Amino acid sequence: MELNHEIEMTVIKRDELITALETIFKPSGMNQREIEELADYVLSFFGFEDTLVDNILSQQDRDVFYTLEETGILSTSSEDVTLMKGKTWRIHYWHINDEKIKSIVKTKKKDEENIYDKIFREGFR
Repeated sequence: MELNHEIEMTVIKRDELITALETIFKPSGMNQREIEELADYVLSFFGFEDTLVDNILSQQDRDVFYTLEETGILSTSSEDVTLMKGKTWRIHYWHINDEKIKSIVKTKKKDEENIYDKIFREGFR
């Protein structure tokens, strides 16, 4: 008997995350270099995963993640685990929201296409 274990995993590309962060943070004055550094910073934690354990973060890292949580780029969850001695241990996780990022990228591309369509139409009047 052959088991088929397919895991669907969406990988966030650096340029997708940069586009999403630009859309969110450029209006408030963040420059391109800062946005790219933020994207690299976030990706350095997640790599090819979409979840990480909170206890690896410093307080400064956590502050950045809370800011990104407010934008919807990141989210949190937790689970309670019962240890052998009966004590409950709560584990907190951070998740990168690939659906939100891809949605922002798709909307931005659609808006850009609409701008070019408008220029094309107006140019031939």
